[in-house]
Formats: sequence, C-alpha cells, structure tokens
Amino acid sequence: MTLRIVDLTVNAQVQVDENTLAAHLAKELGITPGELSSFSIRKKSLDARKKSQIKLLYQIDFSANDEEALLRAHGSRLTKIEGKPPLDPLAGLGPRPNLRHRPIIVGSGPAGIFAAYLLARAGVPSLILERGESVEARMRTVNRLRRHGEFTAESNFCYGEGGAGTFSDGKLTCGRNHPMIDLVFSTFVQFGAPAEIMFQAHPHIGTDYLMKIALNMRHWLLEQGCEFRFNTCFEGFVAGSTTARFRVQLAGGETLATDQLVLAIGHSARDTYQRLLDQGLAMAQKPFAMGLRVEHPQETINGIQYGSSCALPLPPAEYKLAAHTGDGRGIWTFCMCPGGHLLPTSAEEGHLAINGMSYHARNSGFANAALVVNVLRSDYDRGQVLDGVRFQRNVERASFIAGGGNYRSPAQRLTDFLQGKLSPEGSMRSTYRPGITSARLDQVLPEHLVTALRAAIYDYAKKMHGFISSEAIVAGVESKTSAPITMPRGSDLQSLSHPGLFPCGEGAGYAGGIVSAALDGLRVARALLEGLH
Repeated sequence: MTLRIVDLTVNAQVQVDENTLAAHLAKELGITPGELSSFSIRKKSLDARKKSQIKLLYQIDFSANDEEALLRAHGSRLTKIEGKPPLDPLAGLGPRPNLRHRPIIVGSGPAGIFAAYLLARAGVPSLILERGESVEARMRTVNRLRRHGEFTAESNFCYGEGGAGTFSDGKLTCGRNHPMIDLVFSTFVQFGAPAEIMFQAHPHIGTDYLMKIALNMRHWLLEQGCEFRFNTCFEGFVAGSTTARFRVQLAGGETLATDQLVLAIGHSARDTYQRLLDQGLAMAQKPFAMGLRVEHPQETINGIQYGSSCALPLPPAEYKLAAHTGDGRGIWTFCMCPGGHLLPTSAEEGHLAINGMSYHARNSGFANAALVVNVLRSDYDRGQVLDGVRFQRNVERASFIAGGGNYRSPAQRLTDFLQGKLSPEGSMRSTYRPGITSARLDQVLPEHLVTALRAAIYDYAKKMHGFISSEAIVAGVESKTSAPITMPRGSDLQSLSHPGLFPCGEGAGYAGGIVSAALDGLRVARALLEGLH
C-alpha cells in the first residue's frame, strides 16, 4: 500500500534534503524514520501568504511498517494511493506499418519534436524540416543580434531548433491532471531537464537546459532513423498526386513526397500563413493579446512578495495578476520571468517584438513579465483571415521606429507611462539588449490598449504595494502571446480542407506554451498513427 500526505509543512528557514524531510514526516506521523520503507516527493510549493511565516508545503507518497495504524491515527490527513501504470500513448496500436513515404514534420519546436518523438517510438521515423539553424549555430546568431543588432531573418529567437520556447523561462505551465503530462515531464528529464520538475508546483527549466534538451532529443531521433534538415524553408505543398498525397515544396524549387504532413510552424511564420492560405488551407481568425513587458529589480518583487523574509534563502519571487475593464477586456500578466532577461523576438526585418527568458539559476537581478490586453475582433477585423497578423505587424513596426532602429527597444519608466510623459535618457536600467531608447510607448500601442493597461496597473498596485515604482520600466512591444489564427481540424486532428495534413501546436492555434505544444505534438502523432492502421 502507498499513502499520501498532502499538507506536510516545513519552515522555509530550514535547509531541507531528502533525509531531513523524511525526519519531518516521521515526526508528524509519530514514528521513527526507520519505519518508512519508501518515500517520494509528489509536489513541492512555497506558501508566502503570511510573510512572517513563509513555509514549504509538500505532498509526499510513502510506505511504512504499520500503515493501517497510521490511517486510524491520521486518517483525515492520509489517503490511500492506488498505483496506476503510466499512460502509454501507443497502447492499442498494431504493428509498425509499411509506409511508401515517411511523414514530414515542418518545425522543430516542442510540437514538432514531440510528434517526431512519439512516431519514432512507434518505429516510424520522420523528416523534420526547420527554416532556422541548429541550436548550436542559432546560439551564435542570436548573440550577434543581442550584442550588435545584427538581425537574421531565417534564424533568430523565433526560428531555429527548439522553436521560440528554447529562449524562454522554460515554464512548464499546463494542467497537471492531463493524462499525458507525466510523459512530457519525464521525457524532458530523460533528455536533460532537472529531476525536480517532476514535483515542483511551478516547474521551470531555463534556456541553458532547454538548449541541451533540444540537442539531446535531436541525437536520439537521429539514432532512430529520423532526418533533420536545417536552413530549409517550407514554401507550401501541392495535393492530389497518384504517387503521394502531398508534394512538399521547399525554397529553391526542391519537392518532397509524403502522405502525412505535420505543420508545426510556430506563431511567427506569417509568410507561411499567407502561402498556406493562398494554397487553400482551412484557416480562421483567432483571439489574441498584445501589450508590453514590465521589468522590476528582482529585489523589489522579493520585498513585495516576501516582506522582511526576503533575506531568507528563498527563490526569486514570482507574481500572477489579472484585471478586467468595463468593456469586457481582460488584462493579465503572462510568462513571468523571475531573475530573467528581456530579448528581441522579431521574426521580420524592421519590426520589433520582445519577450522574456531566464536561465535555470534565475540570477539576472531583474524580474520581467508580459502585461497584455485582449485584442478584440472589432480592433482589427476587415474581413480577411490574416487581419490579426496585419494588426500585429503595424504595432511591431511602430515599436521598431520608436526604438530608433537597430532592434533597440522603446522604453519608459512605469511611472512615466502612467503619466504619459517621456523618461529622461539614462534614467532606466534594463536587461534588454541591444539596448533601450527612451520613447513614448503609450503612443506606440493603440490608445484603447494603453487605457486598459493603465487601469490594470493601478489595480495591480493595490494587490502588490510597491508595484508602481520609478525603478520599474515598460518596454515593448509584447505581441506574440499566441497565434492570431487557427487552422481548423476534425476529430481525427486532420485539416478540414486537406486530409493527411495535421495542423499542430501554437502556430496552428492549438497551444500556448512549451507544455501545451508538446502535448499537442503527442496527440497529433497518435492520431497520425491511428490513421495508418
């Protein structure tokens, strides 16, 4: 029998390892540590609601000598856990099918790579096409952008191995009750993620680990017979051949035959959206959001969240905030990066979008988060599917111009943004590279979005006293929270317009982060395999 305790608390001042945690558990149960025969952490979280009594909360699964006696003595705190085998997404499938052509996956982000991973486990190796560079080369390219403002259209913080998520905080946010969530997390650990992501309440990996994971997954997939083609731009497809369902078109004129085409192109491939729309792929508008990045010194956020306890050995503090306007717009923080960095995530020359990332240590000394507003269809709809893309591009162009070019970001002190005035040059500190330029961001974004953001910021300051500060800045714009389109698909996850084509992940409108994209890649791979049997 396995028992679970869900409310074991430990003072945050105590340095905890597995031995001391076992001793705490034994003391709570009134037994000796030697009477515990097994012990594993199910979940770990930080409770900072009472700043004078910050605690670590644990859920622990364990076995002990006399479990029935423990249940009688502590029944309200203990639960019997029935062991369940992990979900096998390949269960029920027949033997490996004989294919006349291998599946082609466009995009090597989490959606595409997890689709390739599950197909490879089923004995079906795929060809992965990626317009950007391998992660090793990509790292050098994006460093040139941050250091010198040298933008590369086909390899940047959006395009390249691992997708946009490679350069992020690596937050693993998604419902932990999803039936395949443990497979996603354990796969990350298998390929190099820290083991503690399996039980952290707010797990994150960090860019440094994400790059290693992308490299390790590529090596494993190559061993299974997959092929990667980097610096290879997908131009579209022709359907209806007698020898193959699709002829995939590449830049330069080369074509490739396949019967199963997975489109995991990411949310920034706007040129690909246009080509696919022109080729008749089913596509529709989808709601999205837009706003700014707000950046504080990390010590400010620590002081707000932890109070006088911020001197304790606590992790960099996080926050998550939301508000609503009278006209029904939602305003919320997104992709909060404690100890993080701001970086340029432009995918088009002469346009500027920014995002946040952090390394696993989260030790930059600054905290940043997206502060975004619902963009309503009435804001941009002119009757065309890609009107949302046009709206994003117009704001990104205005941001690039306001920053003065060279991919510098326009920025204001948060207090000046609220008051509608320019910040003095040299008055702002930021992690953003190539650098920031004092500019009126309240004149870059549409007025109705600025009004909503200002109202939300004042509301947030009521919940987090000290959030409004002259040391905080806003920079921008944050325009890529999600794709502004969706590619409709049926219950078999195939495109409504083109059977055999599987829209997948964030760029197709079915994910909103690393984990949800990986999960969608697994679902698509399973659906593809079901169609082969």
